[in-house]
Amino acid sequence: MELNYRTFKGVGDLNEDSYIINKEMSIFGVADGVSSLIPFKSRENLTGGYMASHEVKNYLQSITTYTSLFEDITNVNRNLQKKMREYEIDILEKEKLWGTALAIVRVSDFGIEFVQTGDCMILAVYQNDEVRPLTRLQVAHLEELAFSKWKEYINRGIKTREDLMKKVKDILISNRRKSNTPMGYGVLNGEPQAINFLEHGKINNIGLKHLILITDGMFLPAEHVPEEVSYWDYTAKCILDKGIEQYARDLIALEETDPECLKYIRFKKSDDKTGMVLTFNN
Repeated sequence: MELNYRTFKGVGDLNEDSYIINKEMSIFGVADGVSSLIPFKSRENLTGGYMASHEVKNYLQSITTYTSLFEDITNVNRNLQKKMREYEIDILEKEKLWGTALAIVRVSDFGIEFVQTGDCMILAVYQNDEVRPLTRLQVAHLEELAFSKWKEYINRGIKTREDLMKKVKDILISNRRKSNTPMGYGVLNGEPQAINFLEHGKINNIGLKHLILITDGMFLPAEHVPEEVSYWDYTAKCILDKGIEQYARDLIALEETDPECLKYIRFKKSDDKTGMVLTFNN
């Protein structure tokens, strides 16, 4: 098996993404930290999102025995709650919680076990070039309203990202309050109910050629994908044709052409980007 991975910091002070590599346990993954909506920095000047994604990284990279990804992520979730309590975070106020989206796989001789939450994606690519998304964007239905308002205010003449963010802030707060509820999305944020919203399973590895794991910062703008082509087919082809690093650099260059987020609707000019490609030689 070949492994290629890369991470790039976005516009924030810290890269809140992390990648996970535990070759002894054959565990690989990406995590996208989610900071609280209430500003927070640790004693080490770290954001909650950074701490959350690295809690996943540190835990999974340190284990030397294996039971299941579901159990491991359950343990990480407990650790996150414990850490937030140490910082006297009120875990009943969702706006104050840290969290992380994630996409993790464990490779064995007979298949691929996976676990996911939030909007990190896992794409399986087969020998016949079929692209099979193992996961879905859990936040898409909530972001749709914010993106619609964003476009509406652009049409009304607002031309800066800062002013547009002010217009959708209430929607973003409302969306955060829906985390780990049936009306919202799953995110690993220390809430006991977060475990109920994990997606997890196993596929066999017959005909499997690649696994692609990406955080949402690696998503192409929908406007940049040809209408006649499946979004994930196109994304997978671009990543495999260019390689993770060149793909990410091209995406960053595209974002630089639209710094105020007017052409390609998004909440920040450039998000943290992490991608990983596992290639199976048989």
